[in-house]
Amino acid sequence: MKKRKTKVKTVYYEDKGETIYSMAALEGKTPEQKEEEEKNRKNFPTLTGKERRAMISAAFSVYGPLLLMLVGSFALVALFLYFFLK
Repeated sequence: MKKRKTKVKTVYYEDKGETIYSMAALEGKTPEQKEEEEKNRKNFPTLTGKERRAMISAAFSVYGPLLLMLVGSFALVALFLYFFLK
């Protein structure tokens, strides 16, 4: 006599985009602080292209020399190691 195979129903879950638990605690904030931060973010003024370019160029002018000094110091150490530990 043959055994009958029982059919297993496959259940497909649909993602509805709902959050089961607030992930604000992972950032060290309470859910109320997170909601308040989102409200404040919506009220933040948008920047024009000129303003954004000015901010980026100002950041490069301040942090550019520091970055070059850091890269230069690593290059000097590499040259020192290359010549003296050859």
